[in-house]
This record gives sequence, C-alpha cells and structure tokens, in this order.
Amino acid sequence: MKELREVLGRELLIEDGAMGTWLLSQGASASQLPMVPLSQPDLLLRAHLDYLKAGARLLETHTFAANAGKLGALGISADVAELNRRAAQIARHARDIHGASAYIVGSMGPLNARVESRIMPGISMAEAQRQYGEMVAGLLAGGVDGFIVETMSDMLAIQAAVAAIRRESDLPIIVSLTFSRLGTTLYGFTPEEVVEELAHLPGGPPQMVGANCGTGPALLLDAAWRMADVAKKYGMALAVSPNAGEPYVIDGHVAYPASAEYMAALAPAFKAAGCLVIGGCCGTTPAHIQAMAERVKDEAPSVADWRPLPVVREEAPIAEPSRTHETLLDLLDTRFVVSVELDPPRSPNLERFLESARAVAKAGAPVINIADSPMARVRLSALAAARLLQESVGVQSLLHFTTRDRNLMGIQSDLLGAYALGVRNVLALTGDPPGIGDYAHATAVYDIDSVGLVRVLHSFNQGQDALGQPLGTATAFAVGVGLNPTAEDLDREIQRLQQKIEAGAQYCLTQPIYSADQLYRFLDRWSGSLPPLLLGIMPLVSYRQAMYLHHEVPGITIPDAVLAAMESSLDAMQTGTELAIDLLNQVSSLVRGVYLVPSFNRVTPLIPILEALKRLTGATSTS
Repeated sequence: MKELREVLGRELLIEDGAMGTWLLSQGASASQLPMVPLSQPDLLLRAHLDYLKAGARLLETHTFAANAGKLGALGISADVAELNRRAAQIARHARDIHGASAYIVGSMGPLNARVESRIMPGISMAEAQRQYGEMVAGLLAGGVDGFIVETMSDMLAIQAAVAAIRRESDLPIIVSLTFSRLGTTLYGFTPEEVVEELAHLPGGPPQMVGANCGTGPALLLDAAWRMADVAKKYGMALAVSPNAGEPYVIDGHVAYPASAEYMAALAPAFKAAGCLVIGGCCGTTPAHIQAMAERVKDEAPSVADWRPLPVVREEAPIAEPSRTHETLLDLLDTRFVVSVELDPPRSPNLERFLESARAVAKAGAPVINIADSPMARVRLSALAAARLLQESVGVQSLLHFTTRDRNLMGIQSDLLGAYALGVRNVLALTGDPPGIGDYAHATAVYDIDSVGLVRVLHSFNQGQDALGQPLGTATAFAVGVGLNPTAEDLDREIQRLQQKIEAGAQYCLTQPIYSADQLYRFLDRWSGSLPPLLLGIMPLVSYRQAMYLHHEVPGITIPDAVLAAMESSLDAMQTGTELAIDLLNQVSSLVRGVYLVPSFNRVTPLIPILEALKRLTGATSTS
C-alpha cells in the first residue's frame, strides 16, 4: 500500500462520517465520549468497521476532543498521550481486520480556550502547543498515517497544532475549518482568506485544506468552490465533511434532516469542485458514507445547478471619518480642560441627572464624564445618558465603556451605535467585577480587557473592525484610558499604561489623588512622552467618607495629613474643598486638565472649585 503522502491530493479518498453520532446511537454517554477508546474499545472498533464496510478509505481517530483543555472542562482526568495512542491503535486494528487499503489520520480539534491574540485574551501559544503536543505524541505512538486539524476557526490555534505536529513528524496534514451560514469563520475569515492564511503557515502550507461541520452540504459546497482557485494556486487539494443539514431537537435528542440520498446527490459536485477527500461530519452515518462513495465511483455528472453564485466583494475605499463633532482632543489642543463625572440614575428618570449637568456646565465644565455602572451596580445605560446629555445640555460627553458586560460582538455593536449617535469620546475600561456589586451572581464577560478595547477603538479609527474587516467608514473616536498614580505596584501600572499607549490611547484620566506627592511619584518614574493627562479630584465631604475611600475603595489612597485635617475640621465640606483647590494650585501646570468627581453625585460642593478653576486656567491655558 502506498503511503498517505503519495495518495493525498492525488486520488479521491472517501472519509468516514460522524463518530459521535454513531456512538450515541449505540448508547454511549455524551459526557464520556472522549473516553470511549479506553472505556469501550470494542464499541469504537465496531464503529470503524462499519465505516470501512460503507466504503471509507480515510479513518479519523476518535480523538477530536482528547486534549487536556476539553477533558478538563468535562471533569475528566486522563493520560492524554495514552488516550490518543489507544484510539489510534483501535483504528489501525479495524483496518487490519477489514483488510482494506485505508489510512488513519489523527483527529485534533479545538482546545477549550482560544489562543491569545493582539486583541483577545486566552492561553499562550506555548501552552496551546504543549496541549497539542500531548496529542501528537500519543497519535504517533499509535501509528497514524497523518493528521487532520479540524473544525477550526482560530488561526492561531491552527498554527499551534501544526507546529506541534511538525516538531515531531513530517507526516501529511489536513487543516479543515468550519464556516457559518454567513460564509465566514467564527472570527470573520472568508474561505478565500483562510486558504491565503494557511498557505503562509510557518513551514509552508498543509497538504490539504478544507471545511467541515458548521453547516449542511449545500453551504459547505459554496465554501469549497470559493476555496478552490486559491488552494490550486498554492498546490493544496480540498477536503470536505459536511453535516447532515442543520440540527434540530426532537424528543430531547439532536437530529439532522439530510438523508443519505440527498448528500449523495451533492457528492459529485464536491468532486467537481476539486475535493479529493469527501466525508461526513455531525449527523452522518455509515449509510451516508456508503451512498456518497457509490455516487462518486463514476465520472461526475453535470453539476452546473450546484455552482454558487459569484461572490461580489466591493472594494470601496474607506471613507474619511466625519469631523462634524468636536472631541475632547480638540479641547485639549486649545485649553486646560475641566470635566465633571456624573453617574447615570438608577431609574429611567433623567431629570435630576440633566439638572446637575446643566449646573456644572454653566459653572465652567464643557465635558461631562458618564460612568458605566460603577462599582458593578445597575444604572441607566451610560450610552443612552451620553446621547441625551449632548442633546439636552449641549456639552461633550466622555463615555466610560467597560468590557465587563459585553462580548466582543456586543462591544463593537455598541461602539458603532455610540458613534452613529454622535458620541466621540470614550474612556476604555475593563470594569469592576460583578462580585463587588448588587448582582454578585451575574456573569462577567471580559472577552477583552481595557488594552484590547483600546485596540478595537484604534482599529475602528483605521476603518476596520476587531478582525480587520472593513467598516466602510473610519471612525474618529477620542480614546482615553485610566491610570492609578497611587498603585502599590507602580512598575506594573506603568507597564500597563505603556501597553495602552502602544495600543492607541490618546489621553489619560487618573484615579482621584489627594496629594501632589502622589502625582510626583508617578511622573518621576515615567520615562518618555506622556499623552495629555487629566487629573482626578474627588473633594472630600466628611472624615467618615475619607476613611471609607482610603480603606475600602480600590485605587484610592488618602495621605495621613489629609485624613488628620478632615478629622479635626469643624466644617469638613469646606476643608475638603480647600484641600482640593490647594492641590490643583500645586499641580495644574503638570497636567492638561482635571475631572472632578462629586460625592454621592451632588454637584453643589463642586461649584466653588469650578469657580477657582476659571481663575486658575487663565494662567495655565494653552490657548
């Protein structure tokens, strides 16, 4: 028998179908499917034999989910290498029993976590390669003829899997991705783009590229046609394994509608598209594989009706962002900027919120910061408040935007919506965890952190989404980030700020400080240029509040001298105001602006400070 490398991409190979579908039909436990090679080896042997009898000449090992991450998520503790070795041995044993000229490929699916990227957090590339390396060791020990890295969406995970294989072996590799009904992967790549990416993998392209799972045969056929020309350019053949249609639930069980006859009818079209491996994925059975194998024995009949409509991709130039809205960056270019932070209300009634905004705007604050459910407590949408504030009061809003409550799709949708509504200033924050707020049981998302959010905003300003797909029109967000000059680990805080600046941050807002030394400490340690800095000031109103902020609120440190002054004061609110004005007199020349945080959202105590800032900024304005 020829080696697989001599056959792959040169001869048509019928691949097996869904292993999970077959095993579940025989009573296997869904939660224990990955362990079947060890717990029910005879059952697995029967499955392979059924597919060989149906005409399959390419068998996948039952190791799709046999990696440490997937097993751990199922609460399974197992020797990964041994599990993979045993699965490969059982597939080989089935081939020996049947006597067919068949090949065994080691199946490697996605891990339980994405691989970290420029925007998305996840496991490291080294950890991904380690997990795949365990699989590779076992599969090689079991005697596979090649590998299939399948049902993938994450190009970095593909790189990790391929690297792990190539580190130990030169056996042929098939890489197969999954596409949605929209014709793209989970991360937005088109079939054409996928092939281009795979063609430039370190070490060169895989022997075959393809598509599996995700959708039924008709939509997967479209993906195959779209891959074909690009794959041919790089000398790669195609492999496909469609699901048996779209899944549905009947009597509590998942079922698939596509019959063996229907899938057989499309098999010649896959062959005509250049697919030299044709098999099945979820919902397919030995009956599906047999029907397809018999249908492609002869030359393919006319497949014109199955050719997809040509994909028309408009390559319109990215429109320049609209500059009809002034941003915080425009103000920072011309003056010392004064802003006030307001929390949206806990009800849909905005009357008091807008009244407070009008008061501080009249007193000299052209920008209002709007917090995004601070301290993880439910409040009216910051985005809605920002839009209504700009419309009703006529000032700029600075929208605090956290990654806590939205996945990456929701983040991008809300940012596009904010821009469409005229909100231009965004403060990129990770957000307080729900555990500290009113809804401790609520689920935090954190697909990305504040650095990732800055990267998304920067990409938007370049006319692209987080995956590099064109937006059509570039945005012009003014992107700000937070900074804690009083951080206990100041080196880490500085490193974090450097990451934010490299990602595209354009200005910084500090946590509230209470002494000039706290700012000097940070500036002394910082090297290089610093984006415009807005200093956070939260005037104290009582000794009790000062003690609470100092001891209970993360990120706020109040010096002993300030605590002592508040404790001995006969008029704590007046003392707090005087301390704030004194601090501003000391440091205003070192910063480009200030944002004032009222205690309990009461703005009246801020008015004397705003009046003092009017006098002060006459000397410090950059205009």
